[in-house]
Amino acid sequence: MINYTQGKSEKSGSISSEVMYRDLFQLNPQPMWVYDVETFEILNVNEAAVRHYGYSRDEFLRLTIKDLRPAADIPILVSAVEKVRRYDKLYSSGVYRHRKKNGTIIDVDIQSNIIHIDGRKAELVLSTDITEKCKADEKFKAVFENTRDAIMICDDGANCLDYNAAVVDMFGYSRKELDQLNLFDLVKVRDGEDPHGLWKRFLKGNIRNGKMHLIHKDGSLIIGSFNAKPNILPGMHLCVVTDITEKVLKSKALILSNERYKLILNAANEAIYDWDIERDKVEWGTGFKDIFGYDLAVYNNHIWSDNIYHEDKERVVREISEALNDAGREMLVTECRYVKCDEKVALVEHRIIFLRNVSGKAIRAVGSVRDITDYKQNLHRIQLQNEQLKEIAWIQSHVVRAPLSRMMGLVELLKMGEYGDLGKEEILNLVQQSATELDNVIKEIVNKADKVQSEDD
Repeated sequence: MINYTQGKSEKSGSISSEVMYRDLFQLNPQPMWVYDVETFEILNVNEAAVRHYGYSRDEFLRLTIKDLRPAADIPILVSAVEKVRRYDKLYSSGVYRHRKKNGTIIDVDIQSNIIHIDGRKAELVLSTDITEKCKADEKFKAVFENTRDAIMICDDGANCLDYNAAVVDMFGYSRKELDQLNLFDLVKVRDGEDPHGLWKRFLKGNIRNGKMHLIHKDGSLIIGSFNAKPNILPGMHLCVVTDITEKVLKSKALILSNERYKLILNAANEAIYDWDIERDKVEWGTGFKDIFGYDLAVYNNHIWSDNIYHEDKERVVREISEALNDAGREMLVTECRYVKCDEKVALVEHRIIFLRNVSGKAIRAVGSVRDITDYKQNLHRIQLQNEQLKEIAWIQSHVVRAPLSRMMGLVELLKMGEYGDLGKEEILNLVQQSATELDNVIKEIVNKADKVQSEDD
């Protein structure tokens, strides 16, 4: 047995080194081999390499290191080995592609050192399979480059170290220009705030998020929602920004639109409502109280349907239900009687416009209720007047014509002096009778016209 604890002779030192080399080589969990830098032949291989690459030990020792590379990568290998041949001592490392016995291509991190065995120049190689790491890196890179959010990595001085394509799109700078920029060249800091102080506080803190104003290359303002985390790696700090400019502007426009809508509800000379069908919630404009007298703060959500005149209620509810369930129906117009708060009965016109989803289901409706009692009464009065005017027109065209025609004929006889069997005096009497008849007709017309006028007043 060799004693490793006592002082070593040259022989014992050589033996212990050989044992240590063998153990480090054979028992290493990472694949290792030794190859001749002149012939590319594999001179020795450990068990980890046998297991990982799929060759038996004998098969491995019949290979050259070229057999472990895809054909397309052999020129790269030859170039690397030629460099090794020029040195007596050289440590090298790099990432390459290897091929297993079953043809699977793997990514490996190679670390190697020049050694000499029996006068032959060789290289000891340690191979680490990083295939999964490379795949993960590729996935991360794909996400990093293709996400719509702008991702920036900055150093301790807030200088841009790395960024994705979304940063280029968001700010309008080229990558070359961004390489020269500081984070605060892109951020609009509030008046009086110290950007360097803000950055120092951020570096000492944890995750930060919120809204910030950013500056596009053309000077326009960008509203961003950000999440930032310091020290994701030593000296590297992450900031992710989502452009919410359009969303914020649309939100402001929607708020303004809602305010205008409320003003319209309040100003309209109709009872206008917004019906959220899915929640069965109705929001009435102030016109409902002004027209019908009901206090919306007191009455419930069904104040409209509860006060439809009893003889009309079943019909109106049925019409609304049928229109609601008809996917092709956009509007309903109906009339009914409605009982006001003072118990007077009004005739109303009810219009409903339905908003439907893609499947045709009604999810919202806007309606208007208008008191048309006076309108209908006026319409009825106008219709009566039209009938009277028609009667006057008929009298003028028929009743007036008879006595007038007789008078014209009798006057013509008098002018000609041809009386026939009638005497002059008798003809004059007939003229008088026709004139009286015409006068009575005219008086009747005047009376009817006065009646129409008085009804209009």
